Amino acid sequence: MKYIKPLMMTIFTFLTPIKGLLSILFLFILLDTLMGIYVSVKTKGWGSFRSVILRKGIGAKLLFYLGTAVLAFMVDEYIIGPAAFGIRYLFAKSITALWIYVEVKSLDETSMKLGNRSVWVISKELIKKIANIKQEFNQ
Repeated sequence: MKYIKPLMMTIFTFLTPIKGLLSILFLFILLDTLMGIYVSVKTKGWGSFRSVILRKGIGAKLLFYLGTAVLAFMVDEYIIGPAAFGIRYLFAKSITALWIYVEVKSLDETSMKLGNRSVWVISKELIKKIANIKQEFNQ
């Protein structure tokens, strides 16, 4: 305990600049996992819910996604420099955005298993409606 507490404080202090990125990424992973559990139970019943599969899936995702985000932060901090193209931690933000896109795509596919339409199709239709309203307003 004598060495663990200072080590943990050092790690948390080091990761403070990207705590928001890591928190958002963690929440998307958690949301995707909960949605997967919901769809599995809804379509196949409680028998399909296995703790081993859950533990293996979420553990690997958390380790890989958060690990690559931390690695990208270290590349930003020690190799690229304080700001690339005027954006602080550009590489870490890019990697985090990539993983969030993967999680959103996974959420969309999981939602489609319940018979819902794709988020991308709904977004495209919404943009077309907004463009039509803007045209009508301008006329």
